[in-house]
Amino acid sequence: MISGISGASAMAAMPPPQQSNSTQALSDDQLQLIEETLAQYDSESLSESDAAAIVEVFSEAGIEPGKELASAMGEFGFDAKTVGDLAGVEGPGQGGPSGAGGNPPPPPELSSLGEEGLQTLNELLNEYYSGELTDEEQGTTLSSIQELLSGAGASINLVDVTA
Repeated sequence: MISGISGASAMAAMPPPQQSNSTQALSDDQLQLIEETLAQYDSESLSESDAAAIVEVFSEAGIEPGKELASAMGEFGFDAKTVGDLAGVEGPGQGGPSGAGGNPPPPPELSSLGEEGLQTLNELLNEYYSGELTDEEQGTTLSSIQELLSGAGASINLVDVTA
């Protein structure tokens, strides 16, 4: 019975909450597959094709990237991030084509606008944020910004957060 504990002491006595991340517990069979697969490669001279082969074997076995896999690979002298980078795989939280991972895509390359385009963008943004435009003028300016960016190959959805 914990009747005499309160406040911060009670918090310290409670176990930490379980995190609901996508960490996958590895089965004994999966751990054995990881060991057997990595035994075929030298972690010090791993090529891109070696890394891709490792990733493919793990993927086919249903082994997902995560802390468990990284830990298991570390036990055999391999860095999971290095293997993933060599194989061209995006790790957890980095997004990807499916949009998974929770991170937004990187900003567009504004260098494709050129000096004149960047100057125009700067002027439009200064005008938009000047506080001197009516709602209609802000809408027109926002449309001009979108057109400028889409013309540069950037797919950006601008949202008016002031509405």
